[in-house]
Amino acid sequence: MDDNDQAGAATLGFDHYVFVLKRQWRILVVATVLGAIASAGYLLLAPQTVTATTTLNLNVITTEPFSAQRAASGLLDDATETAIARSHVVATRASELLDGEATPGEIRAASTVATSSGAAVVTVDYDAPTAAAAVKGADAVASAYLSFRSDQAQERIGVMVTNLNERIDALNTTLGEVNQQLVSADPSSAAYAQATTQRQQIITELDGLLTQRNGLQSVDTTGGIVLSAAEDNELGYAPGRTVTLLTGLAGGLVLGIIAAFIWNPLDRRLRNAAEISRSLRAPVFATVDAKREDVPAKGAAADSLRVTRERLLVDIYLGTTVLVIDATHSDETSPTAVNLAVVTAQVGHDVQLIVPAGTEEFREHLGTALELDDAEEGRAVSSSIPTLRVFTASDSGDERQGDLLLTEQTHAAIADAGDETLTFVVLPSSAHPASILAGLRVAQSVVVVAREHDTTTTEIRWLKEEADAIETPLLGAVAERGLRRAQRTERGIAWPFVARSERTNAARANARTAIESPATAEAKA
Repeated sequence: MDDNDQAGAATLGFDHYVFVLKRQWRILVVATVLGAIASAGYLLLAPQTVTATTTLNLNVITTEPFSAQRAASGLLDDATETAIARSHVVATRASELLDGEATPGEIRAASTVATSSGAAVVTVDYDAPTAAAAVKGADAVASAYLSFRSDQAQERIGVMVTNLNERIDALNTTLGEVNQQLVSADPSSAAYAQATTQRQQIITELDGLLTQRNGLQSVDTTGGIVLSAAEDNELGYAPGRTVTLLTGLAGGLVLGIIAAFIWNPLDRRLRNAAEISRSLRAPVFATVDAKREDVPAKGAAADSLRVTRERLLVDIYLGTTVLVIDATHSDETSPTAVNLAVVTAQVGHDVQLIVPAGTEEFREHLGTALELDDAEEGRAVSSSIPTLRVFTASDSGDERQGDLLLTEQTHAAIADAGDETLTFVVLPSSAHPASILAGLRVAQSVVVVAREHDTTTTEIRWLKEEADAIETPLLGAVAERGLRRAQRTERGIAWPFVARSERTNAARANARTAIESPATAEAKA
């Protein structure tokens, strides 16, 4: 396969996906709406969690807070500070600050601690069912954490200062004893020199201890400061409204796409001319309104059928037979199928119309609409359209016939048509497959009359395959806009273009008059 073939296949596949999605857009809309409803219901029913955040800046507790040798943040440890903030001791203090509204275990489960900038900045998150509880909990955990750090520092410094005080007191006592020795000793003696040296050592050590004690007593034991309280930060909600709704919409859309491709093969009814043309792989010559079903056609329907006639005459030749498949699923033959022959005859061509299937009432209506004269050997000529004749076989329904619709007389009528005559054979798609296959065999071309929302892909596909198998060209289709169910009910079982009972009764009377012999009419008179 060359690059052009591959590009064509890719385009065809993409077109197919677009076609299916456009055809099943209702499923996409319904699935998307259901996804939105499901996500909204989840937001209403699911327990809501509000997350409040408090941000802290920790103080480094050291005697040299402004030392240039090492940054203060380097004296903090991430893991240690996180463990302290999530400790049971801090949770207990926070529980006391909350007046017992939450146990230490609940506080530890609801709180999350994160550090940054070398643990210099600590973020405390607290989850609660309500915004007020979340804000209060986050601030309580942060306050308990800072107070614990401060208390721990003060405690350690207190122990160190106590030890230094004890050592300083001991040295002062020793220094007093040495001073007494110096007073009583001879300045020139060895004892005096030794006491002097000892006194100097004690004073030096005392100076160092006093310096350490003064340094410890000046240490800032504040645990840190609150950079932003919980009420100053944006609250987080779980499940998030926007994310949940978007997820529901996206999930519904994805499920709708899947459902559209699953349902599309099962949805066999063709909705519009584009779908009819795609299924038939042939053009739709025109679209007519089934609500205006006049015979002969009038107004816009007549204009559309004239366009169809001109397109058909490009592909068909005089003396040939055109099989018109009526796939409208009406109770009687569609007027559009009849009008294809009528408009062709109106342009001056000799046309023979054969409609093997149909009730007696239908034939009466047909005779009235086309003003047919007396039938001779089953052939009746239209008074209003002299080049149109309608053939009606009298051997229909005989089980001894080769076919119940295309009988011997029908075959003879097709064979006897002149070289300048176009024969239109109208068969319903509901006819027995044998009759349709026989029609395909005797015809030189095929035209389909389809109705939106009634014609199915199954019958179109079968007809296309059978026509291709015997190389009978399927020229195209005429599409009818479907009738609403109420209109179908109103029309009842009468032939569609006779919409009122008065017109039906008049048609019957005229048909009887048309087929009576002159002698019978004179006797009745």
